[in-house]
Amino acid sequence: SSVPQLKAEGNALFASKQYDDASEKYKAALGRLEQLMLREKPNDEEWNELQELKIPLLLNLAQCRLSLDDYYPVIEHCDEVLKHQPNNVKALFRRAKANVGAWNPSQAKKDFQAVMELDESLVNTCKKEILSVEKLEKDKNSEDKEKMTKLFS
Repeated sequence: SSVPQLKAEGNALFASKQYDDASEKYKAALGRLEQLMLREKPNDEEWNELQELKIPLLLNLAQCRLSLDDYYPVIEHCDEVLKHQPNNVKALFRRAKANVGAWNPSQAKKDFQAVMELDESLVNTCKKEILSVEKLEKDKNSEDKEKMTKLFS
């Protein structure tokens, strides 16, 4: 019963851009759900219901961490969501954004591509994101080439 309250408090903190505090509320709610899940047999009805409650909390936590440019936890949380819901558009999009920040451009482009296949309304957004990633890659390649030229000249 405390999980919805913690989620609501986290949502209010997120809305006021207090991402660290919101993260703590979501983490507390997730911790309580995981404690309850330990008492259930995996894949039983009760366990599955608790698992479903975890997904929005993981997505909210991922968005908080993304807002704080803390990319690796975003990837972890989204991976967990995608393990249970492989076509979750929010998880794919957030993981794509985190992969850009963590400099994993090929995975980011794969995730943006998957989002485009799942949600037509995000095609233009994802195309812009992919172009942005490709520009970052090109800039990095030029920068690396320049460094190598200086190194060997």
